[in-house]
Amino acid sequence: MWVVAHRGGAELYPENSMTAFTKLAEMGVDLVECDVHLSRDGELVVIHDDNLVRTAGLDKPVNELTLAELRQIDIGDGQGVPSLADVIDAISIPVAVELKTPQTVEALARLLAGRPALIERIVPLSFFHDILLHLIQSFPGLQCGALLAGYPVDPVAVARSAGCTMLSLHFEGVTKTYVDRCHQGGILVSVWTPNREEDIRRMVEAGVDAIGSDRPDLVLKLVGRHSG
Repeated sequence: MWVVAHRGGAELYPENSMTAFTKLAEMGVDLVECDVHLSRDGELVVIHDDNLVRTAGLDKPVNELTLAELRQIDIGDGQGVPSLADVIDAISIPVAVELKTPQTVEALARLLAGRPALIERIVPLSFFHDILLHLIQSFPGLQCGALLAGYPVDPVAVARSAGCTMLSLHFEGVTKTYVDRCHQGGILVSVWTPNREEDIRRMVEAGVDAIGSDRPDLVLKLVGRHSG
């Protein structure tokens, strides 16, 4: 079972910050998860919202600022908004990358084309399944995860239509029966944001393949692995 630090462990450190990613890599998680938007100059920048108001107190759209400008804005750890390249270069573990808009796909494709070794380290995720299919067709061997807001009757067909081998679902509606249905069709199941012990335990018992939590330290503890 993969332990994934959702937004870099958002209940432990400032979300999507370099501090979070480096600390979580040291803690022993299997992957860190981050979100990307495009800066004004077309760079992939790591931030969840399309506006800086929540994380930095600045009411400004991310896509109106350059990467250089975004790096000067404190998001809570005394450092600025990082680029995806910054994160990848700072840690050695895999990075799950949620593509927040369809426009981000071409920038990620350029990154993968220029640095093909990253095909083994980056796991693209998105609610926009067509862009995942585009990436998989362009980069054979790339593993992608289809994000879903609900729980379709035929989850295997949904994943396969996007060329994905994994579904990423909100933990709340995931049961062992649903996980078994996915596994029978060769599809892995990742869940996001079980942050309480009882919810994490329920996902472990359901047999999910990955748990993305804002409290990855709790997940490590409950699956019998020590953080540190």
